Amino acid sequence: MNAAHDSAVTQSREHAWKYFELHANQRIAVFNFFLVFSGALAAGIAATLQGSQRFALLGVGLGLTLGLVAFLFWKLDQRVSFLIKRAERALSDAEGAFPDPTLRLVQHEPSSTAEASKGLGPVHRLWTYGEVFRLMFAAMAVSGVVGTVLCWLRFTGHLDW
Repeated sequence: MNAAHDSAVTQSREHAWKYFELHANQRIAVFNFFLVFSGALAAGIAATLQGSQRFALLGVGLGLTLGLVAFLFWKLDQRVSFLIKRAERALSDAEGAFPDPTLRLVQHEPSSTAEASKGLGPVHRLWTYGEVFRLMFAAMAVSGVVGTVLCWLRFTGHLDW
């Protein structure tokens, strides 16, 4: 009975870890794809702004696309973040059975992060992946809006360089 229980606990812990690993890797892969895709769109916007006025309308489309892409990837990241948090809760619960409290890494991570950031301002404290990702999504969305406006002004002849 005890060996069967230990085996079930081990299998449960492995299942939670694989679930966490799958979604954590997925989150990084999606973010990397976002960076490449949004970078290409931003480069396209810059090229239309520097090119002939007749290409500026293409820049409007690229800017709108960049804003939409930033929104959609933000929503994808929300979903993956939710799945990761579920796995972290399962891993934290599994760690409760560890006899050595120093091995309860997931369980103690929130308090360790808070302690490491205590007294530090917003720039110097430890940021979460989510905070960094959301900042990048927002920056690209704003870039898309600004690019759209500048390209429209260029297209309509109100902006000429």
